[in-house]
Amino acid sequence: MHKFNIKAETKKNLIVFSTFFGIIIAFTVLLVIFTLIARNSWKNGLAIEMQRVLDSYPEATYTVSRNLQLDSALSSNVAVYSLLKKDERKNQMYYGIIVRIPSLLGPLPAVFIYNENSGVSFVGYAIDNGKAEAIVEKQISSTIMNYWEDMIPKIIKKTSSY
Repeated sequence: MHKFNIKAETKKNLIVFSTFFGIIIAFTVLLVIFTLIARNSWKNGLAIEMQRVLDSYPEATYTVSRNLQLDSALSSNVAVYSLLKKDERKNQMYYGIIVRIPSLLGPLPAVFIYNENSGVSFVGYAIDNGKAEAIVEKQISSTIMNYWEDMIPKIIKKTSSY
């Protein structure tokens, strides 16, 4: 029978590298676990912020219902929720979309409402811009808003409930 003779230095290196990679794997597993645990908290926080914006929307009364899964690479920048509209027929589907749009002040969370019949409506920003509110309103170009208004129906078609 053949025996492996490992030098003491090689054994020491194997132990060091095994320990190092074991620590990296353990931290990766912990990060994945914490990310999965925090996902629901993140979705609930977005729903609360969307509801806050919808409560200030003068057109109609909407209630945020449930988060819809988005099967797209945009899911890191877009969240879609089903909405319930007060005094509306049950067969009408309304969607609330919160989108991270670029601006001079950094990315801003814009809230839109979508319905197949009435189209896309911009509701407001899910952030308190304070003194910069006037600047934010002026510097977001109509091109950016038009882009997202065109994209939202396509995004909705990629949700799990469509």
